[in-house]
Amino acid sequence: MRRVGLTVIVALSLAAGASAEVVAPGIKDGMLAVAPNGTPLVAYVRGTSLLMATRGPRGRWRTTRARTVAEGSSLVAFAAGSDGPIALIRGAGEHTLVLVRRRGATQLAGRLPAGTTLGWPGLTLDRRGLPIVSYTSWHRSSHRSALILARVDAQGRVRSEHVTAEGFPKSHVAPPTAPVLVGRQVHVIESYGFDGAVGTIDWSRSKRTWEGQFLDAGIGDFPVGALFAAVSPRGAVYAAWSQALLGTGEMPVALAVRGRSISSNFILDRAVTTGLAATAAGPEVAANEWLATSDLGVPGDATAWAGELAGHGRTIELDGWIADVAAALHGARDLLLARPGGGLSWFRSPRPPVIRVSVNAAAGGGGAVVVSGRVRGAARGKVTVTVYRERLGPSRQAVGTTTLAADGSFSLVDHPPLRPLLYRAVYTAPATGIPYAGLLREPVR
Repeated sequence: MRRVGLTVIVALSLAAGASAEVVAPGIKDGMLAVAPNGTPLVAYVRGTSLLMATRGPRGRWRTTRARTVAEGSSLVAFAAGSDGPIALIRGAGEHTLVLVRRRGATQLAGRLPAGTTLGWPGLTLDRRGLPIVSYTSWHRSSHRSALILARVDAQGRVRSEHVTAEGFPKSHVAPPTAPVLVGRQVHVIESYGFDGAVGTIDWSRSKRTWEGQFLDAGIGDFPVGALFAAVSPRGAVYAAWSQALLGTGEMPVALAVRGRSISSNFILDRAVTTGLAATAAGPEVAANEWLATSDLGVPGDATAWAGELAGHGRTIELDGWIADVAAALHGARDLLLARPGGGLSWFRSPRPPVIRVSVNAAAGGGGAVVVSGRVRGAARGKVTVTVYRERLGPSRQAVGTTTLAADGSFSLVDHPPLRPLLYRAVYTAPATGIPYAGLLREPVR
């Protein structure tokens, strides 16, 4: 069942002379939503505050504190409708679930039995802009789970129903879920893993019961983190998630598509999935690959991240951590990106350019390292690429900035004081402000 033909367009450019719009300094994780009128919104948790930022005229962002949350709470889903933004907060210990709107907060789950926790939930809006939430209740010792669908009306009243019963499916982790609206019908996507088998199911109502259709099934261990689901303009269902394969040490990103037929495939070998956008061209998956100190053969537990937008038979790499991606009006894309040493920044692209950066490094004489590469799809004229030296962790050193040749190639010589190390080349597109990048995967020793 591991096959798919993917279509994805990386559309991340702005008007000429644009640059990153910093939304949340010092913050790495957040979520992005686009209101029906095209206005972008960003939500994130800082300490004990749920904060929401809205973009105003001339790129000015207005941030408000939506609610005080308990220490250790996390933002797990975010959407924006005609009535404003809606956030889903999971409490510390994964024992509570609260829906936050302008009208107030509604508790969806709490007072769980001992040994029971909540899986990563999902949120979508119905045609009236009212929230639909899916989540699982999971018992740690028995591995049994229950999938629950909750609808919240305009007055905050909750109507819940069980999609699954009798503990199915068993899972070694609390199954993540996500609801989607296919026409007028609600579907709920759920992923699980148990005893060496993993599966992802598309649940839909059939008369008075729910029926499941497998989107993906195979050998593996369990899903990791959130599951993202979306529906294409033509009604195809997309689902994306990360999956642990403990035997290989990998954590591939899976993408499943249910249209006229069902297909699925691994699109990245080792990455944390953070977003999914459904566009007329197909699904676009945001994920973050990593290299750890163990990959370099040095002590410590530091990590270098490479943001990836995957699909269409290729990946496009960006400099930093991709927190989210969203489809905007008229085919535009919105991107939320956290760069090293900065915070969450927002970008919008009205067109779909595909820019790819490659980087290579070779040892030269006298301890020198020759760093070279190419930027495919770069703007014409005198444009530059910056090369960084990295030994993992929060800091890095700029080696130098060099002008691209006519064919997009570049080269420079470095004399690093320490090895092993990595190099990263970053090309900031002049017309977009978006930092495309290439991170060396094999360390220079």
